[in-house]
Amino acid sequence: MRNPLDVRFDPVYPLAKLRPAEYNPRRLSEESFVLLQGSLRRHGAVKPVILNADGTLVAGHQRTKGLKAIGETTTPAMILPQKVRLQDEIKFNLLHNRVETESSVVYAEPGPIGQWCWIPWQTIQVEEAKSLPFQQAIAFMTAAHGPWGSVVIDDQGRIVLNAEYAAVAKTQRFDVLAWTVASFDAGQLVEDLTGEYGVYDWSGLEEQAPVWNQHIVQPNRLREHSSKAKADKVRYKSEVWERLVLPWLTTSDRVVDFGAGHGDYARHLRAKGYKVWDYEPYRTLKGKYSLDIRAIVGMIRGLERELRDNGLYETVVLDSVINATTSLDYQHWVLLTVNALCAPDGQVCIGTRNLERELAYENSEHSISRDSTRLSFLDAHNVDMRFVRGKWQRIRYHTPESLRGLLLRYFEDVQLSDTTRATVKAVCRNPRAFPIEEYREALESEFNMPYPNEFRHGKHVGIVETLIELIKDRKIQTEG
Repeated sequence: MRNPLDVRFDPVYPLAKLRPAEYNPRRLSEESFVLLQGSLRRHGAVKPVILNADGTLVAGHQRTKGLKAIGETTTPAMILPQKVRLQDEIKFNLLHNRVETESSVVYAEPGPIGQWCWIPWQTIQVEEAKSLPFQQAIAFMTAAHGPWGSVVIDDQGRIVLNAEYAAVAKTQRFDVLAWTVASFDAGQLVEDLTGEYGVYDWSGLEEQAPVWNQHIVQPNRLREHSSKAKADKVRYKSEVWERLVLPWLTTSDRVVDFGAGHGDYARHLRAKGYKVWDYEPYRTLKGKYSLDIRAIVGMIRGLERELRDNGLYETVVLDSVINATTSLDYQHWVLLTVNALCAPDGQVCIGTRNLERELAYENSEHSISRDSTRLSFLDAHNVDMRFVRGKWQRIRYHTPESLRGLLLRYFEDVQLSDTTRATVKAVCRNPRAFPIEEYREALESEFNMPYPNEFRHGKHVGIVETLIELIKDRKIQTEG
């Protein structure tokens, strides 16, 4: 069963026929490009690029540039049987690069040195399996698109590169394309191919994939189903609520939960008599990815009435929101919006992903549910790419220092809390004043978010104008 989904291998695909993808997340420095060329001269192209059915380059952009630079005219290529979606193009690119970094111990039957061959899956022996979540990510893509990857094996039968891919092949029972090297060359080859050839840059993704594609899976972020999930019992989880808000909250305090997911905490506390409002621009229908536009507009109108009647909020909660912002613009707009919602003597309680804790976690032995796979592809802005239930998400991380520096742009007083936990938290007071037009841009963006099919509900005008007037009054109070 060599190629069940008709993925085609061409060992000498013409470089001139390649069409680069519109979006490539890797950026290569001049120094790294020189190193890449040296590796290709020493070992040749021992890892095929991946092509869409239409000839678009899905993975291997930097390698093809390196091959052209040293005068090569062809490259080994795996050609997919169909054109894949943008989300899968990104997955291929990430998996194709990450696959070099794994460390399972796998043996198989080697072929002739310096040649391509197909290794029968029956000969693959997995002696030590590591990074099972990563294997699950590979398995998802091989099941959907066929055996798109390859391995490097030495003449003693040890798979020295892409062992995780071989482990998946054993489980799914498909043969593996392999390049065989002499064992005395294997060490240098591994060192060369696992070097740092470029950094990730997700800034261009915004033009290729819409904002809602990420946020539509966000409302579950503060919800955790218990063992009684069949009875629709939910266990609430939020370090921000439990450590920064609930210890002092009374029934007379006015609180708004901005970016509240399904609104579990707000609903739970309202049932106990607390004054808690919530807003989630991507609230979905129960059990679906379909947006509940009626509920979203209802939340906006409820907030507008409450703001008109009682003014700005004493406490604003922003939990697990800025780590999901898809761009620096949206990060600015959401922070400026919670600044706008905060009374002059109020506070904003914020929690977001802790980069230091996450990196420590990535370096430890761990297991993840098959719904979520942790893949570390941090760019210069500490943005990572991750896939949850088949949909891509960008996760934005902060260190305690970077979070405090960011928040001081919006609040004069920032006190960090629990800086060693998975969520780094802060309590912010004394909102800084910004130009009114800057507030207006942020409020219009946050209360009239983009939805599928280029739809916007347009029901934001009332709340924007109400907040603008309240912000002007707040400025008079603080300056007076």
